[in-house]
Amino acid sequence: MKRPPFPVLKLPLLLLLAALLLAMGGVWWSQGLAQQAEQALQQQREALDRSHQQLDHSRQQQQLITTHLGAYRALAARGFVGAEDRLAWIEAAQHANRDAGLYGLDYRLTPRTTSLPALAQDLPLGQTVMTLTMPLLLETDLTRFLTALKARAPGVFRVQECRLSRLNSAFATASRSPQLQAECDLLWFTVSEKTTEKTGSPAP
Repeated sequence: MKRPPFPVLKLPLLLLLAALLLAMGGVWWSQGLAQQAEQALQQQREALDRSHQQLDHSRQQQQLITTHLGAYRALAARGFVGAEDRLAWIEAAQHANRDAGLYGLDYRLTPRTTSLPALAQDLPLGQTVMTLTMPLLLETDLTRFLTALKARAPGVFRVQECRLSRLNSAFATASRSPQLQAECDLLWFTVSEKTTEKTGSPAP
C-alpha cells in the first residue's frame, strides 16, 4: 500500500486552509457590516420619529396659538398680559365708586406675589392684593360698587373677601349718611409678556 504524497498535497492543503480562513473572515466582516447597517437604520428611524414628533408638536402649538390668539389679544388689551397697571386699577376703583353713587374710598396695594399656576392653565401667574375701604349707606351699595368695578376693570380680578362693620361716629347717625364701612380684598391677576414667551418664572 502506497502512502499519500503529503509533500505534493501540502501546497493545495495550505491554499484550501487559507481560502477557508478568508471565507470565514469574509463572513465575519459581512456580519459586522450588516450589524452596523442595522444600527444606522435604527438610528435613522429614531431620528425620523423624533422629527415627526417635533413636527406634530409644532403643528399643535400653531393650532393652539391660532385657536386662542383672539382670546390672548383680548386679555392683553384688558391688562391681564403685561406689566402691572396699578394706576389703572386705582382709577377704575375710583370711577366705580362714583358710578355707584358712593362716598369715596381708600386703597392699599401689596407687592406682587406668585399665584397658583392652575388658575391660568399652568401659566406662571402673579397676583396683587388691593384692599379697599369705603363707607356705605346700605349693604346693597357694596354689590353696586363691585358690579360697576367689574364693568370698568382694566384686567382680571377676583373678590377674595369683604368685611362690613357699622360706623359709630356721630356723623353716621345723621339721615342719609353712611352707616356702614366695607373693607374688601381684591386679587388682581397678571401674566408678564416675558413669561408667556419663555414659559418660565413670572417677573417680580
